[in-house]
Parts: sequence; C-alpha cells; structure tokens
Amino acid sequence: MRKAGWAALVAGALLVGGGACGGDDSNPSPDGGTQTDAGTQPDAGTKLPAEEGRALAVSNGGLVVVGSTEANLATTGVDLLVRRYTASGAVDTSFGTQGSVVLDFEGPAKGPLSGEREQADRADTVAVLADGSILVAGFARGGNASDSRDFVVVKLKANGQLDMGFNKTGKSRLHFGEENAVNFVGTVRSILPLADGRFYAGGFLTKSDGLDEDFALIRYNADGSLDTTFKSAGSPSGSWIGGAYTNAESVQGMALQGTSVVLGGGDHFAAVRITSSGSQDLTFGTSGLAKSEDGQAHALVARPNGGFLLAGERQDVQVGGTKHGVLKLVAYTADGKPDVTFGPGGVRELTSPAGVLDVVDVSGLRIQADGKILVYADVYAKPVLFRLLANGDLDTSFGTDGMVRWPETQLPVPLFIRSTTGPKLAVIGSQAFVTDANIYSSGFFPEEDSRLLLKSTGL
Repeated sequence: MRKAGWAALVAGALLVGGGACGGDDSNPSPDGGTQTDAGTQPDAGTKLPAEEGRALAVSNGGLVVVGSTEANLATTGVDLLVRRYTASGAVDTSFGTQGSVVLDFEGPAKGPLSGEREQADRADTVAVLADGSILVAGFARGGNASDSRDFVVVKLKANGQLDMGFNKTGKSRLHFGEENAVNFVGTVRSILPLADGRFYAGGFLTKSDGLDEDFALIRYNADGSLDTTFKSAGSPSGSWIGGAYTNAESVQGMALQGTSVVLGGGDHFAAVRITSSGSQDLTFGTSGLAKSEDGQAHALVARPNGGFLLAGERQDVQVGGTKHGVLKLVAYTADGKPDVTFGPGGVRELTSPAGVLDVVDVSGLRIQADGKILVYADVYAKPVLFRLLANGDLDTSFGTDGMVRWPETQLPVPLFIRSTTGPKLAVIGSQAFVTDANIYSSGFFPEEDSRLLLKSTGL
C-alpha cells in the first residue's frame, strides 16, 4: 500500500542532529555531522513569553503546554516553546527558566518575516515519560524562503533542562531528502513511548506543494538516535513512509498492539498497522488498511477491548435540509475491521440535538476508566467537551445533553492558543482540562496583564 516514488524521493540523506543515515548508511551526508544545531538557551527574561499552545499533557501533578512563541521574533523568528503550570493554573517557576523553555533550531532570522516565518519552529505534541522527563516534537523550518519542514524532537528533564544524554544536545532534527534540499514538508503529531526507552514519532510527510500528505513513522532509540533496525523497503532506515490511500494521511494518534503499532488519522479515518521490524501488516483491515469513507480523523485512542477509536468530523451532512459539520467516531476491532457493536459499520455520527451540529475541529480524545468517551471539539466556533457512553450515545448525565460549553467553569491562566488539530485535552483525577482554541488572530499578542483561559470541568 506504499505510495509509489517515495523510495526515490526520500532515499537521500536523513540527517539526525550531528550525524546522518539513509537508504545507504555507508554514504553519509556531505555535511559531515555539522548540523548539530544546539539552539539557543531558554529565554532568560523575566517577562513570560506570549504562547501559542498546540498540545498539553499532565506533568509533575500539573500541566505542560507546548507550542511556539514570537518572543524573539526579531532575532530567531518563531521559536519552540514549552511551559508548565501547576494544577491550580499558576506558572511553575521551578521549570526551565521561570516556567518556560524557549528553543530555536534555525539561528538568526533572515529576510522578511511574514505569513509562515522562514525560521519557524513549533511543537505539535508532547509525551511525559515514567521518570518525569518530557519528549516534545514538531517541526523546524528546513530552509530559508521555503515551506520545507524537518521533524524535530526535544527531550527535557523533569525540571525543564535539556537532557544532554539525548543526541548529545537534548535535541534531534530529521531532514528528508538531500542536504539543503527543500522538497519535503513534515511534522510530528504524535509520540508513543515504549517500555525499553525507545519511542515512535508519527506525523506526515509531503512534497513542498502540500497537495498530498502521507503517513510518516520514525522509531528512535532512547538516546535520540534513529533505530536503524526499523526498516521498510522504499524508506530510509529508521522510518516507514506510506500512503496512496487518500489525499491526506497524517498520524494523529498511535496505539500499541503487542510489538506492533497502529497509527491513524486524516482523510477517511484511515489506519494501518506496522510491525516492530518496520513492515506494513497486510492482514490488518482490508489489504493492510482500515478505512471509513468520508470525513477526517484528528485523534486516535486505544479501546479497552483491544480495538481502537478514531474521532473527527464529516462536513456537508444534510440535517433538516441544511448542511452541517457533524462529530464522527469510528470504532475498529484490533484487526482493523469495523466494530459493528459500536454502530452500523462501526460508525457513530451525532446529528442531534441541534447543539451538537457544526463541528469544525475535533482536537482531543480520551477514554475514561469506566469506558466513557471524552471528545473535545469546536462547535459553532466555540469549545465543547462531549462525553459519550461506551457505545457512542451521548451521556446526558454530563453537563447539558452530554456537553459542557465554555465559559461555564473557568480556570484563568496566561495562555495564548490558536485553533488547530492536536491533542488539547488532559485529565487530572476528576478534572478535565482543555485549551481554548478560538481566541487567536495573527499579529495580535496580549498585553502583560492579559489573561486567556485554560479551562477545567468536573467529570
């Protein structure tokens, strides 16, 4: 099921931090390992950098939010940002530098800064490991005056300091194509840690025109190097690149099944299973692909029965003579078949009550210990947290008709969040925390005393 042509396009140098590997490990990049890019030190200023949050996770009893900041726009462009808050919403000043870590992968900004910045670095996902250390991943701009993007992963100690045992710099950068090539755009959207310290990073890779995204899966060793025992024909060692299913396949979530990993997301709620050796499991789904026609999935989570659930939306659904966007959930069995116990064809679409309509962005998905499902989404351009029963019915005992809308209960903290696909839902005990995804406008940043909202509600 692999997209034809990736072997030729990607088999060039695959640069990681200070070294290189690729389809031919005996022919490293001519850069000779000079692209270590240790980056800038965390911002030493006392003013809290304005924040554009993309994902959050539970860390040290509080919440860590990752994304980007324009605090150093004139010198390094848009930088990757990590910030930690206590459970009460205060900035955790014991983390990083006064609560924040700001990292740059590109160096001084050059040329005009407009639209997508030429030196843009951003985190799109985060995972907290058992020892409290933090893996943060996303992209760095792959070249000036281009839209190319490289995969980046950062490892922080629990206190927010760079873990220098990780790729010797605390950071790893993965470039697809030949040295200095600007042919590919990619980002990491999901991280899946393994018990032995290795981890998967999943996202998408596409040509710079952005017209056709493909699944991209990388396996790293605990020290930040590529795990070159993970091999797949047509992809550089350490990676599996696959597509040709739809126009947009992007890893929005992963689930471990024994030694294999299921990854899914993008158009038609697509999912595939990759073995620990790096090959696609063609016994999964239909000829290696699980798929539900129409709509786009933005989140994936494992189910207690061994299957998995994808959540997203389908647009232009006729309801009462009017077209709407609706919340769509697709349940698959462990083998990638539609789970018909969840709904016809394994699919549930919410078309009533009227308050559930006009979903435009599903960005958070969790399954509670009791099997109930939490989904965070934009509805009528406002944030809503849904709770559904295990079979997909709305849990009408939760909020109003199974939904909590904001502002209802609010926990004020200084955040700067824009609407985006990505996990923006975390649970601490009986509280669910989400980031507000509807208060960003390009070029505007809050004054020092401005306070936006990270919101919580009782479960």
